[in-house]
Amino acid sequence: MGAQGKTKSTNADFLRYALKRTWMAAGASEEHGNAVADALMLGIRQGKLNQGLGVYEAIDIMHQSGLLDINAEPEVVGEGDTWASIDGKRSSGYWTLTKMANMAIEKAKKHGIAIVFGHNHNDAGSFGAYTWMASKAGCVALTSNNSVPMCSPLGGMSNTISVPPFDGIGPAGEKPPVWMSTKLCEWYDADTAQAVLQGTKLKGDYVIDPETGELSNDLAPYAQPIEGYGRVYNQSAFQQLSNPRVYMLNLFNELLSGIINPGGIITPEVPSLGDIVDKKADGTSVGGSYFICIDPSVFGPLGDVLAKSDRFAQAIEDSPARPGQRQPGMPGARGYESIIKNEEIVEVLDSHWEPFFKTQAGRYGLSEESLREEWEAQRNK
Repeated sequence: MGAQGKTKSTNADFLRYALKRTWMAAGASEEHGNAVADALMLGIRQGKLNQGLGVYEAIDIMHQSGLLDINAEPEVVGEGDTWASIDGKRSSGYWTLTKMANMAIEKAKKHGIAIVFGHNHNDAGSFGAYTWMASKAGCVALTSNNSVPMCSPLGGMSNTISVPPFDGIGPAGEKPPVWMSTKLCEWYDADTAQAVLQGTKLKGDYVIDPETGELSNDLAPYAQPIEGYGRVYNQSAFQQLSNPRVYMLNLFNELLSGIINPGGIITPEVPSLGDIVDKKADGTSVGGSYFICIDPSVFGPLGDVLAKSDRFAQAIEDSPARPGQRQPGMPGARGYESIIKNEEIVEVLDSHWEPFFKTQAGRYGLSEESLREEWEAQRNK
C-alpha cells in the first residue's frame, strides 16, 4: 500500500455526471452509464483514491484496445434456485457485477443464500459498491474477482497470481456496518503511477527486481507509463506478498472466482497488462467473479441482527485507544458516513483529474468546462 498522494476537492454530483456522460459518449446505454458512475462514486466516497476517478482508465483502455464491447449486455447463461452464471459478453465489470448483485440479492431473499458467478467481463472498480447494494437490502455479501496477473506466489519471481479486491458487508442499524473492503495483494499499477507522479513509496519491501530478486519499496525505477493515462501504468517488477495469510486468502479467492466458476478463467491464463498495452491480448482483463449473498431475515428476526451489529460497533468504539493511536472504530466508517449523508464534496487524486478530462472525455469532444456547463444546465431545469 502506497502513501496517499495529493488530492483535490470536487462536487460529487458533477463528478458523477461527468463519468456517466463520458461513458455514454463512448457508446454505453444509460443503464450501463449509471452502473459505471454509481460504482465509481461509491468507491470515491469510501475514500479509496485509486478505486475512484482513476480506475475509470481500466475500462477505457480495454475499450480503446477493442477488448471491451460497450454495447453488449451481460446475459444469464445458467441458473438454479440459489445460483446463477452470467456471461459478461466482454462488457464492463460494472454492469456485470451490478446485475450479479441484484440477482444474488433476489435469490437470497427467497432462499436465504445464493451465489452468482460472472465471467467474460472487464474491470468492475471498487467492489464495495456491490456489497453496499446488499447491505441496503438487509443482507450479507462477499464478492470479488480475479485480475490480470500482477503478483508472485509467495517466494516466487513471476507475475502469476491476481491482485484482487476482497469485499464483504453485513446489514446494520444506526451504527456503521461490519464492512471489509480491501485487497489481497500489496500494490496495484496505480501505486506505480503514484511512485512516478508523486514520489510515493510502498509501506514495505514488496517490489521484486526482475533481474536480481532483491526487494525494495520503490516502484518508480520499474515504471512503464502509458500515454494518456494517469492511473494505469505497466511495470517490469514483480510483486512480493507481505505474509502467508494474504497469500492463502489470495489463492482461496482464486478458487471462488476462477476455479469453481463454470465460465471462469484462472489468473495465469488472463492477459497481462503488458499484453493489453502491446495489443497482443484477445481476452478480457478479468477471468471470473462471484457474488455471495445471505439474507439473515430468512433464518430469524432482522431486528435482532441489526441490534447485535450496532452493539458490536459500539463495543469497538468504546475500546480505549493506546497511547499515540486514534480511537478505535469500524473500518470504513468515514466512507459510510459520506454515503449516508450524501456529502456534497469528495476528494480525488490530482494525478487522475487531468487524464480523465483531457484524454478520456476529450476524445469525445468533451472537457471539464463543457461538462460543467452541461451539468449546471441540467441542474437548473
